[in-house]
Amino acid sequence: MTRPADRPVLTGDEQAELIFLRAENTLLRIERDILMKAASGFAAEAGALVHKPEPR
Repeated sequence: MTRPADRPVLTGDEQAELIFLRAENTLLRIERDILMKAASGFAAEAGALVHKPEPR
C-alpha cells in the first residue's frame, strides 16, 4: 500500500493508537445502535410513538 506524499509516516505508538481508536469507534457505533433500538422499543411500548394528528 502506498501513501500520499503529503501524509506523514506514523510512529509505532501512533499506529497502535489509531488501530485502537478505530476499533473503539466501531464498538461505540454498535453500542449506540443497540441503545437506539432499545429506546425505540421502550417508547413504542409506552405509546410515545403513536402519531396523533395536529389540531387545525
